Amino acid sequence: MYRFEEKEHLTDRECDVVYLVAQGLSAKEAALHLKIAPCTVERHVENVRLKTRTRNRVHMIAHVMREGLMTHYQPQDRLAA
Repeated sequence: MYRFEEKEHLTDRECDVVYLVAQGLSAKEAALHLKIAPCTVERHVENVRLKTRTRNRVHMIAHVMREGLMTHYQPQDRLAA
């Protein structure tokens, strides 16, 4: 049986989106912060969900936090004001 041993890799933009969604922002609000379209935010959320094999946003955020997938993420350096 094949086991996926490596941790999932999240891109910088995916980390931005997960961080903002975890803060309670909607896709539209996150899109305004990131200066991208809301549908792009939704696509990033879906990509992270697929990478992490999670059922929904809450499960995705809990998984990302539990697995430490964003331990070195620095939001103040990446997000637009």
